[in-house]
Amino acid sequence: MSISSFGRVFWRVILIQLLILLGLVAIYKLYLPYRARDLAGRAAAAREQKINALFQDSVVEDSAHEIYVPLEGAIVKRHPQRLRTVFSPREAESTLGFPDAITTDFRGGQHLTWLGTAHKLDASFDAGRLYCLTLEDRATGHGVLVYESIWSWHPY
Repeated sequence: MSISSFGRVFWRVILIQLLILLGLVAIYKLYLPYRARDLAGRAAAAREQKINALFQDSVVEDSAHEIYVPLEGAIVKRHPQRLRTVFSPREAESTLGFPDAITTDFRGGQHLTWLGTAHKLDASFDAGRLYCLTLEDRATGHGVLVYESIWSWHPY
């Protein structure tokens, strides 16, 4: 073999290595951020579904009663809602995951907040027992407070 054939092989090897390196850089710079955003979007959508499902499973509407409530500048009739099930903070965390905010009031009550893409869910516990569930639309700020008794229910 002549010296010139060794030079061609050397440059071919260098070129192949550069193409492989360029492919790896393209994957790390383009595909991986896209994939991370896609996974984050799917996780947010799944969390929003879990928030809605927990609220729907925990609240029951009392169709036997009607209450007049102010809603968007008008007085309308609504069926009040109350809590169907009472669960502990641990059960809520196992269903929805770790909360976005945890606060404690002066009496030792615990308030857990989960944020979804469209809704915010607040669960209020007294001595480890759920007494209030709040679902708020993040876009409008309107929501509903649901307590154990139907007479304490009110939208805002």
